[in-house]
Amino acid sequence: MKKITAFLAAIMLFGGITSVFSSCADNKDDEPALPAAENVAGTYTGDMTCTVMGDESVFENLTFEVNATDDATVEITLPSFGNPPMQVPQISVPDVKVSGSDGIYTLATTTFSGTTDSGRAVSGTIEGGYADDVLTVRFNLQYGAMPMPMICAFSAPKN
Repeated sequence: MKKITAFLAAIMLFGGITSVFSSCADNKDDEPALPAAENVAGTYTGDMTCTVMGDESVFENLTFEVNATDDATVEITLPSFGNPPMQVPQISVPDVKVSGSDGIYTLATTTFSGTTDSGRAVSGTIEGGYADDVLTVRFNLQYGAMPMPMICAFSAPKN
């Protein structure tokens, strides 16, 4: 009987030790996850392609800025591009909703409109995604008196 009691005590001691070690394991699930908007926030530098009535132009080395305004919303600042007199100024698009988790996020389709500092009308839609530290943005832009939209695409890694 003493051997059985000693054996059971040894099993209980061993079980207690293993549970201590398993509770001290590095568990990433215990770390709080950053909100979606903060994961996407940052600066991204790369090339952007724009098409107007089938004619494609590439604008090199542009920097897009993404700023978190709350846990699930960002403001995307589109850089100025093109050449005078058709140069498009920097445009900020607020209230873009971000959803997703685990490094894969969606930027919801968002409609925007406003007026530039020079008084030109600007409007359009923007959408995109973020995965593997790469931001992808697509937007249609109606700028000034242009009768047709610019259809633009940008993809770049986080700086």
